[in-house]
Amino acid sequence: MRYFFLAIILLTLVAAGTYVYLGGTREPKVALETTATPLYLAGQYFHGSVRSDAFGQLFRQAKDAQARLHGDLANLFLNDPETAHDTVRAFIGLAVADTTRPLPAGFRYRAVPAGQRIVVARLNHVSYLLAPNKLYPAALEAVKTQRLTQRGNFYLERFGADDASEVWVGVK
Repeated sequence: MRYFFLAIILLTLVAAGTYVYLGGTREPKVALETTATPLYLAGQYFHGSVRSDAFGQLFRQAKDAQARLHGDLANLFLNDPETAHDTVRAFIGLAVADTTRPLPAGFRYRAVPAGQRIVVARLNHVSYLLAPNKLYPAALEAVKTQRLTQRGNFYLERFGADDASEVWVGVK
């Protein structure tokens, strides 16, 4: 019995250490901004269940195209999956600077125009596995705290180099 408790304590310490190593203790920085330049995305549209295999496949295809297109992983959600009962309308792909590169089969460009009013939450040195669960609550809390009206059709996730992550929530 003594070894069982020792094993539990050891596993707890390993889990806590992993969480800290992945950046789980870092807090996001949140700001209200207006985008100054357009953001260009290269990817594919998706409409369906977030639990479907096709949804996961689009993320894998974006990751595979990342070395060729030289961009950050970026996903533009055009509805709130929580209110749409896990049905999502999204553009899954990469944020790119150069729109002249040939795209992989099935990919297309999409522009997010400048002048978007957003609440942006940013984290650095946090694994993309942990980042969304820290960024979304921080951004949505800022919307509520600042008494802003949320545009329910604009959520952008961006995961860049050095574990730099951000979430944009559109506001009016």
